[in-house]
Amino acid sequence: MSRAVAFLAGSRPLDFGSRLSRLRWRRAAGAATAVDWDGNEDAADALSAADVWMIVSEPAALPVFAGAAPERVAEKILAAAPVVPDGFVHTLRELEGARLAADASGALGPAAIVVRAADFPARASETINQYIERLHSDTSSHAAHPAFRAVLFDEPSDRERRELTRRLPAGALRILDVGCGAGAGIAAAKARHPSWAVTGIEWDPVLAGRARSRCDRVLEGDLTRILPALEGEGARFDAIVFADVLEHLEDPVAALAAARRVAALGARLLVSVPNVGHLSIARDLLAGRFDPIPAGLADARHLRWFTRSLLAEALAESGWSTISIESEPGAPAPDTAAFLALAAAWPDADRESLATYQWVALASA
Repeated sequence: MSRAVAFLAGSRPLDFGSRLSRLRWRRAAGAATAVDWDGNEDAADALSAADVWMIVSEPAALPVFAGAAPERVAEKILAAAPVVPDGFVHTLRELEGARLAADASGALGPAAIVVRAADFPARASETINQYIERLHSDTSSHAAHPAFRAVLFDEPSDRERRELTRRLPAGALRILDVGCGAGAGIAAAKARHPSWAVTGIEWDPVLAGRARSRCDRVLEGDLTRILPALEGEGARFDAIVFADVLEHLEDPVAALAAARRVAALGARLLVSVPNVGHLSIARDLLAGRFDPIPAGLADARHLRWFTRSLLAEALAESGWSTISIESEPGAPAPDTAAFLALAAAWPDADRESLATYQWVALASA
């Protein structure tokens, strides 16, 4: 009986991270054939290429298979159970050693399903999107398998970043949130600060759409185009925020310099970056590991990596005057005692850096 993996085409182009995720699904499934499905294509034609399909709707999720890939269950849809680590982890290596618990939110559907085409044939003129939606909604036909689970990652910009909003002045502010994502990181604090007017910049159209319900204005597109356009229209901001954005940019210094040109007199810049010197990254490297994943310290989309000193240099080179660079510890890494004991034997070890998840900088124009 032939088996294949199908990836449902998304609205975003493939990048390094999504290609790695697809590779992990293919390896975990143990299927020789992997195809891309356009959701608007005819489902019956697509299904005819194999007998049993693993259909991956969320390739950014990480597959967690205990042993071999699960076989189908007769006349059932085998659905990957969404799970989360029982405790915080920062890297793939830590995730591999973590105990996983069922997602309690109930908000996450299956990232993938396994189905035999003969048991659940496509209907006449049914598109792939319609077919998958029908299978996902047919929960009475779903079966679980303890070896078939997937770790899904939430969107951090769907919640307020209080470690950032508490560092912004409480008065009337024109705030520019560069790379605002879904918009809640800064704009969610408007409930406590109604005088804030938040303008967001976001390249991802899906996230930009969600941000429009939270920000006063959302500009969709590349910041290298939007920042000069804001300068040209005479826009000025009292506070400019780069919340976990610089590490995604080819030229962070140029972006900071462009932002300075839309800063009002006395404006403040607030920047957060993940710390490459965090214990979890250092420990993985010592173990010969570095595994990009869809989010966090080792996010596959990161192009640049920051320490405290490098962040200070980027601010200085772009023309901002640094007021402070502070440590945000975040959640502690698991099982740190042995590594910290090892680091203590090295006189040059920076224990503050090892305990820092993010560096948060405040600067003035």
